[in-house]
Formats: sequence, C-alpha cells, structure tokens
Amino acid sequence: MEYLLSQAPVQLLLLGSLILFVILLFFMILQSVRISRLRKSMNRLLAGTNGTNLEEGLHRMLNSLDEVKKLQSDQQFIINRLSQRIASQCSNVAIVRYNAFQETGSDLSFSIAIIDDAKNGVVITSIFGREESRVYAKPLKGGESEYALSDEEEAAIRKALNSQIGA
Repeated sequence: MEYLLSQAPVQLLLLGSLILFVILLFFMILQSVRISRLRKSMNRLLAGTNGTNLEEGLHRMLNSLDEVKKLQSDQQFIINRLSQRIASQCSNVAIVRYNAFQETGSDLSFSIAIIDDAKNGVVITSIFGREESRVYAKPLKGGESEYALSDEEEAAIRKALNSQIGA
C-alpha cells in the first residue's frame, strides 16, 4: 500500500482530497438547510404556547374540538326537528277559479287546496251565486277525502300535489 502511495503523484492525492472535501461540504450545507427548515417548523409549531408544553396545548385543542362536536350535534338535532316541522306544514297550495253557474258571467267561484308533504290537508270551495254564496271545507288524508269531490276540487288537489313534486 505504501508503494502505491509513494508512486501516486501528490497532485492526484490533493485533487482526490479536494473532491472529497467538496462532496462533504455539499452534504454539510444540505444538512444545514434541512436543520434550518426543521427549526422553522418547530418554532411555528411551538409559537403561541406561552411557555406551556405542546402536550397541554394539544389537550386544550382536543377539548375545544369535543365542544365543537357537541355543538354540531345539538345543531343537527335542531335541524332535524325543524325539518320534521316544515314537512308537516301545509305548504302546497293551489287555487282553481271557475264559473259555477252560467248566468253569473264571471269566475267568482273557487276551490283551494292546502296540503302538506304527507298529502294531508283541506280543500275549501266557495260557490258564488246571485242570491247566495256557500263555502264548503273537506278534509284530505293522503290526497283523498271521505267526501265526494267536484271536478274543480280534484283539479285544485292535483295542482297542489304537482307543486309539491316540483319543489
């Protein structure tokens, strides 16, 4: 081994040492950059802890998260209750105007259907005549009535149900 070293020119050894030095310098700079990034990340992670340790901060955050989850659960319960109440409201309304008697000359009679999402509600009919007017109310259950319905009342019910489907 000594023979090889004595035979190798000194310049070649210096060149090899220089190359090795440059490679090691490159890796040292690379590690320095990585450490600097890690330090910045740690400073950002620990910022705002005011001297407390990271574990306590995480416990506070988890407790806050539990409170937010409970609040969200309560809000979801309220939303479900409101959805049920809205579904039971009579929000589907339709009116059909018509001339009940040919001699009156205008569409002063009407049938109005007021129905909820379960097709329950009422149909109200007003028949206008020269001498008198009459008003009838017929309950609806499932879109049907136990009382006989006129063509106009059925048309009002269909119209209200169609507005329900389109909604």
